[in-house]
Amino acid sequence: MNGSVAVTGGPASCRFAHYFVVCGVDTETGLEPDDGAALSQWLSSRPRRKRVPWQLNFAPQSALANFEQSPIRRSFKSKVLVHHPESTDRHPFNKDAINMLCMPRGLSFCTQAERLDPRFHSFTIAFDDGTRSYGFVHTFYEEVTSPQIITAMQTLCQMHHVEHHSSSSPSSSSSSSASSPSTCSMDSLASSLEESDAESLPGAPGCLGCVGTFDPTRDTLYVSKALCLITPLPFLQASQRFLAQLHQAVTSQRAPPLPLESYIHNILYEVPLPPPGRSLRFHGVQGPIVCQRPGPGELPLADYPLGEAFSLLGVENMVKLLTCVLLETQVLLCSQDYQRLMTVAEGITTLLFPFQWQHIYLPIISGPLHHLLHAPVPFLMGIQRKDGAQRSSLHLPHEANLCFVDIDKHCVEYPEDIPQFPDQTELIQELNEVLLRFEHPAQVGLTTKPSASPDSNSPRLSSLVLEDLMEDRQNGNLGGEELEVLERLQALARRCGGEKGSEGGKTLGLAFEEEEEELKAAKLNVQLREVFAARFTAMFGRYEEFVIHGALDLESWLNNREGTFSFDKGSFLAVQAAAHRNFLSRFLETSMFSSFVDGKVISCWADREPLQQLFDSRLQRGRLHEAKDEDSLSRLYRKCGTLLQSVQDVERRLLKVDHMAIHPHLLDMRIGQGRHHPGYFPKLQADVLEQTKRMLMERMEKENVELGHGGASISGLQENTLIYGLCDLLERTWGHGLQMKQGKSALWSHLVHHQAAQGKMEAPAESPGHKVNKTNFFIYLSEYCSFPLCAHADLCCSCRFVQTMSDGLSEVAQARAWIHLALEKKMLSQHLKELLTHQELLRQLYKPHAFLLCEEEREQFLFHLLSLNTVDYLCFTRVFTSICIPYRVVIIPMKKLSIAMATVSPWVCVSGELGDSGVIQIPKNTQEIFFQTPLTLVSASQCKNLGRLSTLQLGVQETTGLLAKCLVDSVMVYNEITGHTYRFPCGRWLGKGVGDGSLERVLVGQLVSPGVEEDAGRWTGTPPELASPSQSVRAVLGSLGMDSLEVQEDMREAANNLVKHFHKPEQERGNLTVLLCGEGGLVLAMEKFLLHGFKSGRLFQRNVFVWDFVEKAVVSMETADQMGDLHGSTLTKGPPCDSLCHYINAINGSPRNIGKEGKFQLFVCLGIRDRLLSQWLPLLAECSLTARTYEDGALLRDRAAVHSLCRILQTLHEFSITLEAALIKGVDL
Repeated sequence: MNGSVAVTGGPASCRFAHYFVVCGVDTETGLEPDDGAALSQWLSSRPRRKRVPWQLNFAPQSALANFEQSPIRRSFKSKVLVHHPESTDRHPFNKDAINMLCMPRGLSFCTQAERLDPRFHSFTIAFDDGTRSYGFVHTFYEEVTSPQIITAMQTLCQMHHVEHHSSSSPSSSSSSSASSPSTCSMDSLASSLEESDAESLPGAPGCLGCVGTFDPTRDTLYVSKALCLITPLPFLQASQRFLAQLHQAVTSQRAPPLPLESYIHNILYEVPLPPPGRSLRFHGVQGPIVCQRPGPGELPLADYPLGEAFSLLGVENMVKLLTCVLLETQVLLCSQDYQRLMTVAEGITTLLFPFQWQHIYLPIISGPLHHLLHAPVPFLMGIQRKDGAQRSSLHLPHEANLCFVDIDKHCVEYPEDIPQFPDQTELIQELNEVLLRFEHPAQVGLTTKPSASPDSNSPRLSSLVLEDLMEDRQNGNLGGEELEVLERLQALARRCGGEKGSEGGKTLGLAFEEEEEELKAAKLNVQLREVFAARFTAMFGRYEEFVIHGALDLESWLNNREGTFSFDKGSFLAVQAAAHRNFLSRFLETSMFSSFVDGKVISCWADREPLQQLFDSRLQRGRLHEAKDEDSLSRLYRKCGTLLQSVQDVERRLLKVDHMAIHPHLLDMRIGQGRHHPGYFPKLQADVLEQTKRMLMERMEKENVELGHGGASISGLQENTLIYGLCDLLERTWGHGLQMKQGKSALWSHLVHHQAAQGKMEAPAESPGHKVNKTNFFIYLSEYCSFPLCAHADLCCSCRFVQTMSDGLSEVAQARAWIHLALEKKMLSQHLKELLTHQELLRQLYKPHAFLLCEEEREQFLFHLLSLNTVDYLCFTRVFTSICIPYRVVIIPMKKLSIAMATVSPWVCVSGELGDSGVIQIPKNTQEIFFQTPLTLVSASQCKNLGRLSTLQLGVQETTGLLAKCLVDSVMVYNEITGHTYRFPCGRWLGKGVGDGSLERVLVGQLVSPGVEEDAGRWTGTPPELASPSQSVRAVLGSLGMDSLEVQEDMREAANNLVKHFHKPEQERGNLTVLLCGEGGLVLAMEKFLLHGFKSGRLFQRNVFVWDFVEKAVVSMETADQMGDLHGSTLTKGPPCDSLCHYINAINGSPRNIGKEGKFQLFVCLGIRDRLLSQWLPLLAECSLTARTYEDGALLRDRAAVHSLCRILQTLHEFSITLEAALIKGVDL
């Protein structure tokens, strides 16, 4: 021992306890039923009935249901009878909150016919400064001695008996059932199935021993009373023992050694908080009590039994519940036992280390606080299930994102799409091993047998009293009389033999056994927490490397905090295992992780938070042992290696106490704010503003990367996470203030109601709100369409399409699909605005205080969502890949030659990220076709969509004759569902004997949106892609005035784009075909290079095609080889020459009639793919035909230029290039 520690008069923050409170019935004000208004109405309708005495006061807010029960079963308002001290400096006493949490169901009465067992529960209170206090409540039944209360209860029972018999007649029963309203709202959480407690009363006013009746001449009336101790730290075991001993002293026949005020004063003013890393012994009424506090290098104090929480729910359920809490879903706990609610809630939050829950945390909510369940924000709350209540009777507003935990039934209902915790299987196995090591039941529902109630004469108490007396004698704290008693007890123990000795041994054995169980529970707590702490250490071991320190001082960081990022999430996810990214990408978006990172940034200028400091120190120690293991992608699961070390300190503190508080003593003393409803609307507005801002910044950053202005990141996964967060935000918004829950998704339920109001499944008539936005683009496109485009802006059309997508989609999944679709169409804000214009429907579905009925806040909400229209999303197309999408293809000819389209029979094949449509034949005299993949004209075959479109093959039938030719300007492909339009520029001839004689072309497209310019030929897109080169570009390729530096720069730029493409993460790579064959692509750059310096005489005779030169060069090489005339050149010998000839002959032998431009395009693409193009160029440069075809200043005749080009092409050899099937179809190479 280190001696006694006195802190009399010290600050409240250093004391073991802040307040001592007693709650119960106030005999001066009488009984106040919670349902007073209904009772007043009930009494006023029967003026002849006997009035209740003055002790009954009726509250103005209540419901009628409570008065259907026997008065013994009803709940009455409790009061704070005494509390001490009056207040503290930092934490003022909140009388209403403390009273509500001490007795959440109010006062309850019973008679001697019912059990009178005391109950224990705890609660927590959060303060504005972020700190918490913990309350520990011992509830017991006390005999009612007040004549007024007894008379009031007797009168209520008589009135209820008369009312019960009068309402049993058929007429009154029918009128009663007709007048009772049928409600289905959140209030049913508090009152559902409570009427099952109202038993029928017997004919006599009271019968001895009958439950639910009361006769003062025969029965003894008891009422509940609560003793509460409020502490700054969760000293659960110590507080429970102190209160139990205090209650035992009150009910005991023998008076305690000192007045009870002495013990209360002692624990409030003279018992300090144990120093960190130390244990403390103080004295209750019946014996000493020990508590301990972890040191700075240990996990924070957590006295709630984690083993019990794991036994109640099971290991797998606890891990999944922790996953839901980490992802900040709404968590609702349900149990008949308040202490079970606290055990699970506190247990799960202690496992979050080093993170902290940032949202609403109310493990116990009483009736007046049930409105908090409407909160459209994450929360962790607990609610008591009434006797006999079923899960179906709980009407919950946010089931789409709600984790419902039924503790008594040992089951957990999770939200959809909850990802697995990283290494979940291995983690569950390790937790089971820890529980097995402590012989703790890991099966669901098997709880350890509770220790003996401190109310009984515990043998442990006896041994502790004796031990304490011996200790006091050693310290000189005993007087003569007490010393004499102690000597007698010791002599008696020495003289004990035979049976007495045996019984004495048994008593000591039980005491030791109980101490062993307490120590085992403390060690189990520590080891279970260490397992989870080790998991977070492994997942975030290198998190400091990704923290962004962009500010010079704290003030500038705080001022610019909203517009900056403090953590490089993309780079962090890039080094994580693929199986972990789904969970981590969502966890990085939570408030608890943001707060954790902010604390790390602030630590540059201020002291670190204790949790942050502890976590960082653990990471540093871990790196010393794992310096060589830096590959997060392949790191194996490692069990916690500090389990044995972690319990040594706890064991030492509990076995050897460090400090002892002052003993209670005689003294001269006498022991003896409003509710805060936080506004959720500002929080909701802040959430939607933050969500839309992050989505915009993420998308704009991605577009900058696509344009070459930024670094690569895994923004695709982050984008999905942000959209998922938006879906959750909308669900929370639509779930606020519902009149009646009609499905798991409040948003989808509203959409279905709106659809029904608009005519159910019938197509609505076109109205100004539903008209297609026919801008110049659509007017231009509609000139070539035989029937109007689909009104993709129609809200009901989108709902109907989502309903037909799949029969297996839940309501939540359908709502998310609709949000994805509206976001991709840039119609989310407009659709929601249309949905909210139906005021009559809104009033039917929502209560007056609902967010959606507040016009100003609602308009601001929609305005934030409108900003998402500034960027392009393909979230619907890329997420729902197995649905059927209808497309419309329109071929647009050159206007001056549009009549030529009547002579040809064109066909198309549309290809995208997810597949192709197959060859679709377009009838003669028709320039458009409507299809759903695979090849169907009007049918709706169920198959996956094509994704983002990339290429289109356009051709004409070879058998149509020489006159069958046409000059095509472009081809438009329109997505009937999302409204996306893709333009595939052509600008060239199709047909024999014209142009390059091609009957088939592969066109590269771009996603466009209608512009507002007068010129219908101008397009806007985000980001702009590289389409097929037009004829106007190719017409100047062979110009003699072309600058050689410009050609070489274009070649370097095209190769550089390919290099950047492959250095991006695979999820974020764009379309490779665009970089190869699009405008500014590698094929066009090679064509410019080979056309540079062509002799001018040839240009005036006919069009020049590079393929003519390549083809003739190969013929020249083959001829020279056969004649043996190689002029000593070594370049035209060997494998490069053989491969060049082989590829050219294979391309010429292809059954496809792709023309000279198409053949050259195929030649370049195959050469790049097979890493041969850099070997072929020197062969073409050294060919004898080159000198006759090119001028002296041509690039192909410049050895330095050819060598430089080959080196550029060789930089692409390290990449694996895969060509689209549309490019290489028909060529077997």
